[in-house]
Amino acid sequence: MLLANSFLMFLVFRVYRRIKTNYGLKTGLLAFIITWLSFEYLHLNWDLTYPWLNLGNGMAAMPQIIQWYELTGTLGGTFWILLVNCLIFFWYLNPIKSTIWKPILAVVLPIIVSGLFWFQATTDKNAKTYNVVVVQPNIDPYQKFESSDSRAEVNYFIKMAERKTKPNTEFLLFPETAITEYSEERYINNTISQTLLREWLQKFPNLTLVAGTNTFRFFDSTNKPATARKNNSGEYYDVYNATMAINQDGVNAIYRKSKLVPGVEKMPYPKLFSFLENYSIDLGGISGSLGQDSFARVFYSKNKIGAAPLICYESIFGEYVSTFVQKGAQIIFVLTNDGWWGNTPGYRHHKLYASLRAIENRREVVRCANTGTSCHIDKRGIISGETPWWENVVMNYSVTPETDLTFYSKHGDYLGKIAALLFSFVLIMWIGGKRLSNKLTKHSFKVVETTSAS
Repeated sequence: MLLANSFLMFLVFRVYRRIKTNYGLKTGLLAFIITWLSFEYLHLNWDLTYPWLNLGNGMAAMPQIIQWYELTGTLGGTFWILLVNCLIFFWYLNPIKSTIWKPILAVVLPIIVSGLFWFQATTDKNAKTYNVVVVQPNIDPYQKFESSDSRAEVNYFIKMAERKTKPNTEFLLFPETAITEYSEERYINNTISQTLLREWLQKFPNLTLVAGTNTFRFFDSTNKPATARKNNSGEYYDVYNATMAINQDGVNAIYRKSKLVPGVEKMPYPKLFSFLENYSIDLGGISGSLGQDSFARVFYSKNKIGAAPLICYESIFGEYVSTFVQKGAQIIFVLTNDGWWGNTPGYRHHKLYASLRAIENRREVVRCANTGTSCHIDKRGIISGETPWWENVVMNYSVTPETDLTFYSKHGDYLGKIAALLFSFVLIMWIGGKRLSNKLTKHSFKVVETTSAS
């Protein structure tokens, strides 16, 4: 993925060089910004999605200066970084004191605007809060799927949850793939895991448990998706990395992860590259292409509090997260299994990116990690209540649901769409400039040839 990303961004510089050569520096830099934004937008939407390194994400550790992301999302941050660099470059080429104000203003003005948004994004002290309990079990992700004892697994989670769960707890969160027992969705309430959880939830009639799990569904040969597998009986089925909402009455909602990790959970463009399935990376559990949901699903508690049940990698897709908010999500949950990276910056990056979703949508975020960092993030993107690495912990957070939609929640990555549209003009300039360059080259050759003959 790093090599593919590097190659794509090399193409951005290739476009810049061509446009600059044929149309001048200013036009070249404008084309550079448009092309870069277009390629970041592409990274958010095609099958080889890898937006981890998008420039706007780099501001996640400084939420105080990017409160205006509620207008633009992370692509606004990318545009800011590119614009400031271009202005500094212009000044470097022609360092006149009277023009130094341009790059300075480009840096300072968004920070001032961010301060205004910061004070505006206050939480009403009289607003009702709800209790959310998070279980961080700290199970080695490379070994967790080896256990076949569903009862022991569920009882372990229940024992941890009982440390903090109270009658007034609104939501209880278990991390991604917490329940490893594979369940056919039609009969999910009949499995050992769900039966044990439903029996325990009788103690808490108002509680909604949101837990990561593994499910599968059967299809006939006429409507099977491209990711469907075939069992020994000749039946087609899809496997899902899913979350479920369960209360004392049983499982009432299932959401299947939609944004899948390329090369691990999904073979890009499976109709074309299905022959490469055997080379997918195995990180424990089932490998190869998983099935996915086609749209966002919101989970509701007994008090009708809507929650977005994001699964791991999905939390880095701003526009996709906003679709949950449009559908009624008042808070955002991120269920993840960050132990794959070990104690490296990877899980810390992932945690910080959730702050961006909080700012963009002005929704509080609660992260529940198998291990890594579980935490609470307020709607300004400030992280609190972080759990330590590689420890089993149970945390209790208070959240305030929000219903207002931000400009970004309504319109998503509109900057990317605009850049993609403008990129079509850049391509026209590329093609036109290439033809012009060829004509000039031929003309120059003829002049040289004529001069030599003379």
